[in-house]
Amino acid sequence: MKNDSVSKQEIIRELERRIELIDRHRFDEIEVTGNQYEELNQVLKKIIGVPLSDELTDVKNYIETL
Repeated sequence: MKNDSVSKQEIIRELERRIELIDRHRFDEIEVTGNQYEELNQVLKKIIGVPLSDELTDVKNYIETL
């Protein structure tokens, strides 16, 4: 059996990386493409991004207390 243990610091770094990716695009403008599905995807990313970033930050903060 393979040992796949990951350190606390590795988890925190990965969470920080993902939070940064989400936050980097927080204020991107919606590009009008004429494709309603593509535009809807852009809107959904913005709507989901803020609470997802907040949740990932909460998880990171919890892991830091372990």
